[in-house]
Amino acid sequence: MAGTFRAEVLKLLTLPALYLTAAITWAVAPLLAVASVSAAAGEGNGPGPGTDPGLVPVGYAQAGFVVLGVLAAASEYRGGQIRTTLTCVPRRVEVQLAKAAALAVTALPVAVATTGSGVLAARAALAAHAPPYGAAGPVDAPGEVRAVAGAAVYLVLTALLSSAVATLTRGTIPAVTVLLGHHFVVGPYLAGRTVLAAYLPGTAGLWPGGGTGADGVLGAGGRWAVVTGWTVAALGAAIVSFRRRDA
Repeated sequence: MAGTFRAEVLKLLTLPALYLTAAITWAVAPLLAVASVSAAAGEGNGPGPGTDPGLVPVGYAQAGFVVLGVLAAASEYRGGQIRTTLTCVPRRVEVQLAKAAALAVTALPVAVATTGSGVLAARAALAAHAPPYGAAGPVDAPGEVRAVAGAAVYLVLTALLSSAVATLTRGTIPAVTVLLGHHFVVGPYLAGRTVLAAYLPGTAGLWPGGGTGADGVLGAGGRWAVVTGWTVAALGAAIVSFRRRDA
């Protein structure tokens, strides 16, 4: 298993598209955070209670992690690389578990950099806007560190869920269309219309550590359970499909 995991990590690190996606996602995060602070200051509003403008980019960063997850899985099906993988390691469950672990390890630093840079940029922007905007606590406040860590974990789960969907569809475009459609169209549309939206894996601008959930239906623990449950279910379905279908 360790050898398979190392091989999967090395394969991910040879994909130029993953570097490009990660770089764009990371670069956009601080810009969005600063824009959020500037917009609030321009309207005469400071950060709302219990909110952190540095985490505003998380909702939009989902798109980058959707693409990361899809590319990680779908790249295997271009040029028949998956057949080479299975020739070397015919144990399909092991291959899928190694792929998921490799993606998680690869996506985590990107997620931490994305959320961390957003918070740092927001803090700098807050400090430039004089009190009350510059009166927020230090970046390493325990609550804020937990929020950043939670946001990073959520983005990793988003990548894992996306890779599972790409494994099921075996194509980049179908998987990206379904996932981005859910996160940025269907989810937000349903959020204000039905409590069932609270049980979807995620919507743009909504993550388990922030806000109150769709209409306050679920607390933070419930939302984490929903996101984790969807991710585990999708990975399980991907494993079953991968075992039963031809390469």
